[in-house]
Amino acid sequence: MKPISLFAAAALALAAAPALASDLSIESCETVSRFDAIPTRVVTLNQQSTEIMLTLGLEGHLVGTAYLDDAIPQRWKTAYDAVPVLAEQYPAREVVLVQNPDFLFAGFNSAFGEKALGAQQEWNALGIGTYLVNAECRNLHPANVKLTTEPLFTDIERIGALFDAGDKAAAVAADIRTRLDAVAGANPGKGRRAFLFDSGTETAFSAGCCGAPGLLLDAVGLDNIAANVEGRWADLAWEAVVAGNPEVIVLIEADWSTAAEKIAFLKADPVLSTLDAVQDERFVTVPFSSTVLGVRFVEGVEELGADLAALD
Repeated sequence: MKPISLFAAAALALAAAPALASDLSIESCETVSRFDAIPTRVVTLNQQSTEIMLTLGLEGHLVGTAYLDDAIPQRWKTAYDAVPVLAEQYPAREVVLVQNPDFLFAGFNSAFGEKALGAQQEWNALGIGTYLVNAECRNLHPANVKLTTEPLFTDIERIGALFDAGDKAAAVAADIRTRLDAVAGANPGKGRRAFLFDSGTETAFSAGCCGAPGLLLDAVGLDNIAANVEGRWADLAWEAVVAGNPEVIVLIEADWSTAAEKIAFLKADPVLSTLDAVQDERFVTVPFSSTVLGVRFVEGVEELGADLAALD
C-alpha cells in the first residue's frame, strides 16, 4: 500500500465527519485543536484515553487503539475488541496515517514525543486534532505540586463536549466524585505507612510526592514513605524502603512487572524479607491503569480501600 500523506489523511478525515452547527475547539496543555465537525476517526494512544472513550460510549468513533498497560475490564471488552489494535506500544506515524485520523487522544506526554508520534502542533498544523490528558500538562501541574483529581474531570468534560456526549460525561463525573468521597470518608488507610512498588530491583520505582500514584495513597489515608521526594515518581534506594518500615506494601500489577514477580523478589532478598510487611504478607495489589488519572482511578481507590479493610 502506498503511504498516505499527512495532508491527504487530514482531508479525508475532515470530509467524512458530520458537521456541527459551529466551530468547536479543545484545549490540550498549550495547544488548541479546532474542529468544524465531530471527530469520527479517532486513534487513542494509551489505555486511559481508550477507556475514557469507552466509558462515554464513544467506541463507534474509534478507528484504532494502542498501548495497553494491563487488561481491559470485561464490561468494555466487546467494544474494545471491535477496534483495531495498531501496536502493542506506540505505533509508527505511518501506521497512524493509514487510518486517516481526524483526532489523536493520548494518555501520556510520551505519545507526542519525537520518538513516538511527534509534537501535537505538527498534527494540528495539518488539520488533525490532538488531546493529551490534563494531568500530563506539566505547564499546569508541575512536579513539586500535588496532583488532585480535578484534571480527570476536566478530561471527561472536554471529551464529552467534543463528541456531543455532555450528559453522559456529567453522569460519569458525578458518579466518580460520589465514590471518591465515600472512600475518603471511610479513611481505610488510617494513617498507616505505605510503600508503593511499581517495579525495579537495583532501586525501587515508587510513588513520589506529587503524581497520581501518590494521590492514590492519599485518597485512602495511607502515608507514603516517599512523600518527601519531589516528582510524580521516585527512584528509592532499598535502604530508604527499609528505613521507611512500611506497614503496607502496595503492588502495581502491570504487563512489564507483575505483582507476583515483585512479591517473589521481596521474599528472596535477605534484607527486604525481614520487613514486617513482607513477613506478614501485608500486600495489596492495584492494576497500573487504576493508578493513573483515568476513569478507573476511582476503582483503584475503592479496591485499595477494600483490601486494606480486609487486612484488618
